[in-house]
Amino acid sequence: MEKVKGRSLRGEFSAAVAVTMLAVVLASALTAWECWAVRHTILPEPNKVALIIEETSADGKEYQRNRVELTLDEKAEPVIWMSKEMTKPDFIDDPSILVGEADFSVERIEASVSQLDLGERAVYTAAGVLAVALPVTYAMAGVLFCALWFYRKRVAPAITALDDAARHISGQDLDFTVECPLRNELGRLCGSFEKMRRALYENNLKLWRSMEERRTMQQCVAHDLRNPLTIMEGSVEHMRKLAAAGELTGERLDAALDGLAVTAKRMERYTDHIRDLDALEDTEVRLTEVSVPDFLYRAAETVKVLTEGRALEVAASFDAPDAKIGLDVEIFYRVLENVFSNAARYAQSRIELAFELRGETLCVRVTDDGPGFSRRMLMKKNSLYYSEDASGQHMGLGLAVGKILCERHGGALRLGNCPSGGAAVEVAVTVKRIED
Repeated sequence: MEKVKGRSLRGEFSAAVAVTMLAVVLASALTAWECWAVRHTILPEPNKVALIIEETSADGKEYQRNRVELTLDEKAEPVIWMSKEMTKPDFIDDPSILVGEADFSVERIEASVSQLDLGERAVYTAAGVLAVALPVTYAMAGVLFCALWFYRKRVAPAITALDDAARHISGQDLDFTVECPLRNELGRLCGSFEKMRRALYENNLKLWRSMEERRTMQQCVAHDLRNPLTIMEGSVEHMRKLAAAGELTGERLDAALDGLAVTAKRMERYTDHIRDLDALEDTEVRLTEVSVPDFLYRAAETVKVLTEGRALEVAASFDAPDAKIGLDVEIFYRVLENVFSNAARYAQSRIELAFELRGETLCVRVTDDGPGFSRRMLMKKNSLYYSEDASGQHMGLGLAVGKILCERHGGALRLGNCPSGGAAVEVAVTVKRIED
């Protein structure tokens, strides 16, 4: 099966999941940041600290705790901290002054929700809840959206196309096309289904044509057998009348019997043609290696024998390079003889043979200077069992045999007329080039 380039279904699914996860992560991060900004706007963190100073006198009798709130400022001057235990400086002369101990500590002043009114508190709480709930919602929605999108875009078109194709086929309708825009495994499956439909259509078409040809053959057999039967019935009836009148002499009886024998022979010949025609459809092609144009020269000389006893000129032309080809010689000769004998029957003075090798197709064009094919004949050129011979001596099966054998050899037989008058039959068969 022809390989169709495209991404795999697994790769497309992985890409869809990756894009969805990225979108969910970005949306969740943006939502969390927005919720934090709202909460921070409603309840900003104060830029304050509390300086707590615990002082104890030198004799340990006095204790004092002081709290001082300070606003932090990046431009504030640095604070010089003294050690916990302080000694008496040298520049203090008063002995009554004693230096005690002091402990320092700093506490950050936290913002409190209790400071907000009822509306601000509700918004603040909702922002916190949404910061957690929305990312979860995004994840669930992303999974659902990814699944629906992937099904609608990467699965549903193929299922719809295959379902429609199955419905057409079940209704015995093959005149449709399986179309699918996908280039993944499902798209290739639809392509294979289309190939199967086309094969079924072509097989059914061949079967229908075969049945039509069979039906036409039956009609032709019934029509053509009616004439000899009528002659035989007339002869018998005539003999009865002569016998009743006492006039059936030996001479008349012999003449009547001779006529019946000729008619019976003609019917026998016709039935033999029909039997042979049925056997042609089972003919197998057996290729034989031949050299051209030598083989074509001999073929032309062979068929010229069919014109002996008649004043007919046979001209042959050859357009074939020196080559070796595989060809069923028996089939080729049978087709050529049938077509040439048909031309010899209607030609007045001249028959032309033109042999040509085009690639892997061997063509033979046989023309004559006779009356040519009638318009009715050309319109029925696809019919196998049609003859313009009113005498009944020729059943019109020569071209039918040629047509069937050409098709068995991968070619065709085409009927036409020359511009100057006369019939033209082109035979084409497929050959196999053999390299030296």
